[in-house]
Amino acid sequence: MRFRTGLSGEELWRLWLDQFDDELEALTEAIWAANKMVKEESPQTRDRFYALKDEFILRYATSGRKVRDEPPPPSYRGVHGSVRTLYCYRVQVGERVYRLHSYIQPLEVEPAGLAEDGEEQGGSSVDGWSWLPLSYREFYKMLSRYAKDRWGFLA
Repeated sequence: MRFRTGLSGEELWRLWLDQFDDELEALTEAIWAANKMVKEESPQTRDRFYALKDEFILRYATSGRKVRDEPPPPSYRGVHGSVRTLYCYRVQVGERVYRLHSYIQPLEVEPAGLAEDGEEQGGSSVDGWSWLPLSYREFYKMLSRYAKDRWGFLA
């Protein structure tokens, strides 16, 4: 699949960032959107993105709550009978709260039911970004460049 815009990751980031009030809001919205879009991609592509998303979570979310224990995926080559625990992380950006799921264990596990009442939910509708026709691959290109330049992280 070709990139729709032909822009570099750095150029995509500048264009994306211009649409937001601050960098954390832009980054969080991009992670949230790519997370919605990656579900349609190959397992290897999803793994690369989830590594980047986990790095974001480690940097910006300090606590999470346990969602559920689940059996490992069929491709898992670990100990038979082991389980993975899925956690829900909350990243607050101004009045908006973004929820992201990951299997990495939080530094602090909150009791069940992260407060949801009265919080404005984060994340725009992916369909609402018709003004910037980015594919998943462009989101990943932009985010991986950001992670490399700002965090020294190579997904």
